[in-house]
Amino acid sequence: MQSLDEKMWMPSVVDEVFTSINSTKGKTTAQLIEGDDVPYIAAAKTNNGCAGVYSSKPYPEWVSDGNAIVFVQLGDGAAGLAHYVPMPFIGMSGKTSCGYFQSLNEDNGIFIARCLSANKAIFSHVHSWTGNRLKKTKFMLPVTDSGEPDYEYMAEYTRQKRDAMLDEYRKYVEARIEELGELVEIPALDEKEWAEFPLNDIFTVGAGKRLETRNKIPGTRPFIGATDNGNGVTGFVGNDNASKDGNVLGVNYNGAPCIAFYHPYECIFTDDVKRQHLRNYKNNKFVLLFFASLFAQQRSKYSYGYKFKEKRMLRQKLMLPVDDAGEPDYAYMEQYSKNMMLRKYKQYLEFINRQNVTEVD
Repeated sequence: MQSLDEKMWMPSVVDEVFTSINSTKGKTTAQLIEGDDVPYIAAAKTNNGCAGVYSSKPYPEWVSDGNAIVFVQLGDGAAGLAHYVPMPFIGMSGKTSCGYFQSLNEDNGIFIARCLSANKAIFSHVHSWTGNRLKKTKFMLPVTDSGEPDYEYMAEYTRQKRDAMLDEYRKYVEARIEELGELVEIPALDEKEWAEFPLNDIFTVGAGKRLETRNKIPGTRPFIGATDNGNGVTGFVGNDNASKDGNVLGVNYNGAPCIAFYHPYECIFTDDVKRQHLRNYKNNKFVLLFFASLFAQQRSKYSYGYKFKEKRMLRQKLMLPVDDAGEPDYAYMEQYSKNMMLRKYKQYLEFINRQNVTEVD
């Protein structure tokens, strides 16, 4: 198969490729009702635009047909992006539209959406992807010897990439399953005895260090901020300071308070995040992951105006599973986390294997 740079490419025009371009039909997100019928494809740049799954029953007229390219029309972050959506979906009128043509399928649709998205830099909130601006958009596609869009090449290229990625994922998941070992039968959470412990009895608490944006040096070391996503990583820097740590639990006291992430890698921390190491047990990855979920249970107590500062941290009571002596049962926490990860990895492996069966069929 020819590589992308070996293949002949020519400009195409949106309304010459798509035989039908329709506005999506939703009226307002406030009226969406959660369910399991259809995805809501928003004017968003992540998750293929999917912003949730909702019920189609209250407003069946809002549902657009699947096997579509969704054009994101508005927004400084997403205008100009295209997503391939295989199933029926809901999009909001004025924010997205959808295009169809006879030869469109999942494999070439993913390829075409990526080609269309190459125009993203042209569009923004004040320069929307609408009307003739959408219809007359030019974008590059690989073509046959006769100069027609080569949809079979696009589909085969996508299939090869998908197969390679699935193989990579399979190898990774199989390695993690082997590393974790076998599932071990342990009591369920509600079958264990639990007791309260002050956080100060369980952890040592270290400070982060302020690093202003103007002083950041480009690099590869993760910089941990007080966020609730991305495992706390807000960027990568070349800086080094007293907050450098690894194999540690980072707990936000500001920003998104009481959110905790485990960091196995060497990183540095903003001063809005505290570094926590177990006092009486090795800093075990699986135990620290267990604690990350425990901290999330406390989050409702804290807010921007009631910060999870160090003094409050040290006084915070944590409910922990205990052994027969009434001490924190770290071995249980470790095995519980391992079991959870094993079950999830086995689900991933089953999904990957189902994908392969589907491809063969």
